[in-house]
Amino acid sequence: SVVTYNATMTALEKGLQWERALDLFDEMKYKNMPVTVVSYGSAISACEKGYQWRQCLEYLDEMTERKIAKNVIIFGAAMSCMEKACRADIAFQLMERMNLEGVRPNVHIFNSAISACARCKLWRKGFELFKEMDKVGVKRDVVTYNAVLDAVCSQVDLAEQIFREGVGRGFYAKVSRLGTQWLELDLHFLSLGGGETALRWWFEKCLVPYLGDSKELASVKSIDIVTGYGKTRARGARKGDDSMRKRVRAMLSFMNICEVVQPNLGRIHIDKPALMKEVERNCGRIIFDAHGYEQFKSQEGLDEPHSDAPQFVRPRGGALHDRAERDRQKINVPGPGPGPGPSRPSQDRFDGPYQQHGDSRRY
Repeated sequence: SVVTYNATMTALEKGLQWERALDLFDEMKYKNMPVTVVSYGSAISACEKGYQWRQCLEYLDEMTERKIAKNVIIFGAAMSCMEKACRADIAFQLMERMNLEGVRPNVHIFNSAISACARCKLWRKGFELFKEMDKVGVKRDVVTYNAVLDAVCSQVDLAEQIFREGVGRGFYAKVSRLGTQWLELDLHFLSLGGGETALRWWFEKCLVPYLGDSKELASVKSIDIVTGYGKTRARGARKGDDSMRKRVRAMLSFMNICEVVQPNLGRIHIDKPALMKEVERNCGRIIFDAHGYEQFKSQEGLDEPHSDAPQFVRPRGGALHDRAERDRQKINVPGPGPGPGPSRPSQDRFDGPYQQHGDSRRY
């Protein structure tokens, strides 16, 4: 039944088996089953997992042709796809289309748009969207603050202002824990840009009483930064295996702060004697060169955009797929013979408004 297909597609999509989910959707259309808005929602979410932004647009086009009304969930899934595929330009146009179709954007729409700005290095546009949320009455959440901090982290003063606002709203209330014998910075629930901002703020502002007083610092037994690891730090794949741990270690290295090697991969233990020497050398503080750090990140290959994923467009009428044959091809196992491909590769990369490159969208 349609319900069974929809549920299975959703399960496959959430299990990162996005191609199999789209195969089932093709099968539904091939069998002339009544596809619904839920079916398209699952298919578009599967496109997100495979960075298939062009197929996502095809599905939106199909919905218009079939006269299936798009709701905020459909647009949200499409926005997430554009975000993951670093297509901020199309994300902005989707927001315009939502306005034309009378669909009111929610916090998820804005969060995806701001995250797309972060991935595409459009910090001004990301901050503009952040401010726009107040104007249109959309309440910001912790994801909003993480997204905008990703976008503006290179703008030190602005990033710290937004971070302090997030602290004031209770989103990062437990990020810094300062005791008489231990100091801890917890970056568990921050984005990479948020983690950079928090780390800079911690050393430059929070630890000043300790760094400026050698006796206070000498009495501290442990200085730790919690980055999270494994199940508590679930992230999508990033270029160069970028992660909070990798980013924090790079930032500490740039500030000439050493760590003590220890087995807990979710925690970085600061070398206190080396830190005391660095603080003494800098007259009781840690100096952070924001411009130099951006150059350092570039040299280290951090914060680079995803490489373009190959784009494939499936036949609109649906198809039946030999999934076993395709799986054999993926692992280079010879099969009984070549079969028809499940989709055709996209001929050109979409780089502008929908009207360019012969791409005319009706949604």
